[in-house]
Amino acid sequence: MFRKLTDLFYSMRFGQRLCIILILFALIPMLLIQQILMHFYEKHIVDSASNSAYSIVNANNNSLDMLLDNIETAAQQMIDSQFYYDTFSELNDFSVGDCLRYDRILTQELAKQFIYQEAVYDVYLYTSKWLFGVNTGLMPITIDSFRKAGFEELARNASGLSCWVTGYDYGEQTQNDYLVKKSSYDFRYPLTMLKEMQFQYTSQGYYQRLSEDTEKPILVVQVLEKSLRNLYKDSVPYDGSLYVIANSEGSVVSSDNDTFPVGTVLPEDLSPYLRTSGYVTYDLKGEKNLLCYDTLDGRGFFSFALIPMKNLTQNAVWKMRQLLWICALVLIFLAALVAFVLSRTITRPIAALTKAAIRVSKSDFSANTPVPRGRDFKVLTESFNHMEKEISRLIHENYEISLREKETQLMALTMQINPHFLYNTLNTINMLAIQNDDDETAELIVSLSEMLQYTCKDSSDQAPLSAEISWVSNYLFLMSKRYNGLFRTVLDIDEDLMDCRIPKFILQPLVENSILHGFSDMQKEGVLTLAISKSENSLCIEVRDNGIGMDEEQLKKYIHAICVDGHVGISNVHRRLSLIYGENYKIHVVSAPGEGTSIKIWIPVEY
Repeated sequence: MFRKLTDLFYSMRFGQRLCIILILFALIPMLLIQQILMHFYEKHIVDSASNSAYSIVNANNNSLDMLLDNIETAAQQMIDSQFYYDTFSELNDFSVGDCLRYDRILTQELAKQFIYQEAVYDVYLYTSKWLFGVNTGLMPITIDSFRKAGFEELARNASGLSCWVTGYDYGEQTQNDYLVKKSSYDFRYPLTMLKEMQFQYTSQGYYQRLSEDTEKPILVVQVLEKSLRNLYKDSVPYDGSLYVIANSEGSVVSSDNDTFPVGTVLPEDLSPYLRTSGYVTYDLKGEKNLLCYDTLDGRGFFSFALIPMKNLTQNAVWKMRQLLWICALVLIFLAALVAFVLSRTITRPIAALTKAAIRVSKSDFSANTPVPRGRDFKVLTESFNHMEKEISRLIHENYEISLREKETQLMALTMQINPHFLYNTLNTINMLAIQNDDDETAELIVSLSEMLQYTCKDSSDQAPLSAEISWVSNYLFLMSKRYNGLFRTVLDIDEDLMDCRIPKFILQPLVENSILHGFSDMQKEGVLTLAISKSENSLCIEVRDNGIGMDEEQLKKYIHAICVDGHVGISNVHRRLSLIYGENYKIHVVSAPGEGTSIKIWIPVEY
């Protein structure tokens, strides 16, 4: 394997090898630096993330405190109310009808009182005679179940202060058989506020409050566990994190996971952190976690978040790695740039000499290799150019006569007139046609002028296939206008062959032959197809039509005419290709009456 990599390395160009070496010199130190930085800054990353997570838990606790405080404030505002004083000072004299009437009134008043407390799920006033406000049926309760749940005793013992009951099962606490049988319901684990209401008011300097022998109602406010869950939902931005709120006894009040279900008691190893705040490393099921905890002073609520250590550092490590990769990419770019600059001073002269050697192998002795400024390559390049000139001189001396004869024949067949003056004249006519708004004539003149320009702009006898296609396309456009719908053209040309070079003006005579002879006396639309493809090392050019076609006798005469200059255009193409390619050139004609004619020629592929 190592030997293969070594062979591959040495098979590369010098510039590529230099670039790889410099990139490795940039990447290896960068990777070492990355590992060192990750080692030294991991503790700093953990501390920073720990502080951030702890601040989130603390902020959630503050939100919880504000929610409970708003509910208690709304309850306290009810104390100083003449309406409630007047109502409950006569409670001992209420009949059943009075209780029903005041039940409706108090239900509305309680709803108004807590209208802005969105977390409040249910609210009512308890007395030993009647429950005012529970007719909504949100959370089933009776006077007897209220007492058995111990709510009355808790509220009386609190002496008018707000008392929160949490971490209990509502169905079991109220001894409701229906709820006990249900596996799940929204208010199973509520937060219940109890407050004994000593209603009072001041009027004209007189202070009035419920008498000692008058029963003080107990205000009951129910908050669902999911309202607490909404306070901290998605607040910890780490995957796999757990969030739990427990009361001062360690009972889980709210949770977003199944590891610490609501209503259960926290494990013993978490007990030391109750009523404290901070963050430590905590093992949960054999996996290290960050434990961020905070206690709500005065209420005893204990909130904590558990975050897997691997996820805690993930974001920070990812950001650091992003920065290091950016630095690595910058170093790679600089290394590649330096390698390019250095290699150009060495490989450019070598590449120029390599290109010159390839050019010489193709019999091109132009001796135009650029001479570099470096002394060593300067002497080598000058010597190479001198050798080319000597070879070129010898070739010209030995074959000048034969080459001139062949060139004269080819030029005589290729260039019969110099259309330069016609090109200039057509441009003038085109401008007049545009001024006279004769767009169709202008298009025809532009096509013709492009054809004439192509004939005179370059005296070489070969051109790219793309240029020949463009030239013959202009010719087909002119013919389509001339014969107005007589035929349509289909081009089927391999795009990869557009850069190959072919002798100039060999396509136009072929398509012209099909138009003039193939579509004469046609009753249907003619289809002219020009197809060019590659077959092994040969370029196959086919021109076929669906014209009148020829029988066997006519086809023999047609092929004989091509060989003896019977058809000027195609005979010209045949002679030129024969002179240029010799035995490497082939032509094949197929025709049938009423089916059309196909002319195929094969010439070597050249670039």
